[in-house]
Amino acid sequence: MPNLSHRCQGILLGVAMAIGCLGFGLAHANDAVLLASTVPGYMPGMTISTSDRLSLPEGASATLLFQSGEMLRLRGPFDGTLGQSGGQATSDAGNGGVATIAEMFRMQGADATVIGGTRSTNLTRSSPLLEDVEVDPQRSGTYCVEPATSVWITRPAIGPDGFAVRRKGSSRALSWPAGADRMEWPSDVPIEDGGQFEITTRGNAIATVTFRGIPATVGGGAALIANGLLLGCRDQFDIELHRLSRSAVQPEVWITSDHGRRPTYHAGEPIVLTVMTNMDGYLYCVLTGEEGSARPLFPAGAVDGALFRGSVPLSIPGLRQQIGLIAAPGTARIRCWLADRDITPELPHALLGSAAVRLPDQLAADLDGLFGRITGTRIEADVLTIKTQ
Repeated sequence: MPNLSHRCQGILLGVAMAIGCLGFGLAHANDAVLLASTVPGYMPGMTISTSDRLSLPEGASATLLFQSGEMLRLRGPFDGTLGQSGGQATSDAGNGGVATIAEMFRMQGADATVIGGTRSTNLTRSSPLLEDVEVDPQRSGTYCVEPATSVWITRPAIGPDGFAVRRKGSSRALSWPAGADRMEWPSDVPIEDGGQFEITTRGNAIATVTFRGIPATVGGGAALIANGLLLGCRDQFDIELHRLSRSAVQPEVWITSDHGRRPTYHAGEPIVLTVMTNMDGYLYCVLTGEEGSARPLFPAGAVDGALFRGSVPLSIPGLRQQIGLIAAPGTARIRCWLADRDITPELPHALLGSAAVRLPDQLAADLDGLFGRITGTRIEADVLTIKTQ
């Protein structure tokens, strides 16, 4: 089995021993990864540097994962950068100083919360993510490695003839053993941190492969996920980021309108809603009137039912739910509940029925109680109040 550690002797002797065999490259110490968000356009896995501007509308949130493994949730309204929390506080982010950063944000009027350190992931340095890395020769990518990593090249689907690894004008032919679905990375082609290689077929480049070294100082868990993503190794760590988000972040749902979070409309004016959640789940929304009447709004026959993808905006009316809303005199409320499992079978049929049919008065008056009595799931809610002149 190919292993980077056996190349450390004789091939990369110029690399400082303090950081192992590889010339490890570090992301900026204060950079963070977006773990979860209810902000349209902010997707999990995005990297956020101290100079990147974060713009969070009222009520929306973004949860950041720092290289230390600590997590910070910011809730809007907020418009600024991580660096604005203060130079010294920000410089402590990689050394367990996220609580200090949160306090600095609070002093400036921002809503900032450190997510408790008791929530973690079982990911370790010895996980298959770093032990055994497979390079797809037909797809560009960045791969995180360490001295003990075994690197393989998978057999291409279009046939193995004429493939080679090329770097700085030097080319090394690739030859897969008969019947094997992968081969060892050539031992005479040294891997260094930041090293880029072209995979060619018959002399034409079809993919670029980049290797990044995980610093020896990085442990496992959330810190490993953060560092891997900040180094660009998205394919390796995206699934682990999703798992961490599910275990560490509470579900959130956020509703806004084309007139913002405190909308006022004129009677007869069309209303456009946007709903966001910070994770995959099941969404249920109801429109309630001033006199207490209510009718289903979502799923109410929507495409794919109540299933909802996190960080993907839902527009009402839109592709999934084409039912439109028209402003009526008085005050109305849009109420949405997000559950982390499918609770559709446990809900009254009327709540899932046609948006044109009014809910029974008793059901309309007990919606919070109805969702509160459902067990075995995490349920979060949001309310948008709409006023009509």
